[in-house]
Amino acid sequence: MPVWMAAKRPWGLLAVGGTLTENTLLEAYSQGIYSMYQKHPVQWFSCNPRMVLFPEKMRIEKDWRKLVRSGRYRVTFDTAFEEVVRRCGNRKWTWLIPERIDAAIALHKRGQAHSVEVWNREGILVGGGFGVDMGKVFIGESAFSTERNVVHVAFIHLMCHLQHWGYVLNDAQAYSEHLHLMGFEEIPRKEYVQKLQELAGTDIRYGKWVVDRRLAVGEWVPSKPGSQLNNSASGQGRS
Repeated sequence: MPVWMAAKRPWGLLAVGGTLTENTLLEAYSQGIYSMYQKHPVQWFSCNPRMVLFPEKMRIEKDWRKLVRSGRYRVTFDTAFEEVVRRCGNRKWTWLIPERIDAAIALHKRGQAHSVEVWNREGILVGGGFGVDMGKVFIGESAFSTERNVVHVAFIHLMCHLQHWGYVLNDAQAYSEHLHLMGFEEIPRKEYVQKLQELAGTDIRYGKWVVDRRLAVGEWVPSKPGSQLNNSASGQGRS
């Protein structure tokens, strides 16, 4: 079903029914469609406008940067994917029901879904998030944190790496004030789908992602691509 047929509310509801597997999710994502529901039947959405972040437009608050530089946390990729997904779903209202979690894990095993983890000095997982790599487009799924601003530590590391790897945008689907604070903006669905068609499937980074310790994440200036490579030696201990 064409995305332009989606209802304006709620959240661009497009279709109801079908099955949810890793393959149907990838097919939906490639067309600008996503799934979010708590019980059957499956519900498919394509909201308009679309909330996206271009890496060079990310905003980093002073407190967030200070926390990244503090050395209080260690950040990893793809080290505890399943735990991150389940922690993201551990809340009163969640669309991360068992079959949705299974699909995410299957995509991770295929090397196309990835997680970012934040660990405190005691080695406890205190925050993280996950999403799907569509090739220069990263589809953000969900995040969690148990300590103040830790989710920003995770997101700054993720976006710093995505820019370094040449990704063009991060898709968060629908508007929220918190996303807007970080630099996300709404663009017309038509524009989003056009970008998706241009970029999806190109240079997908299959397999396990690894944090690049050469990147000075704490010094990264999003508006200046390549700035994460400056002072990399001094930044290794901070990220």
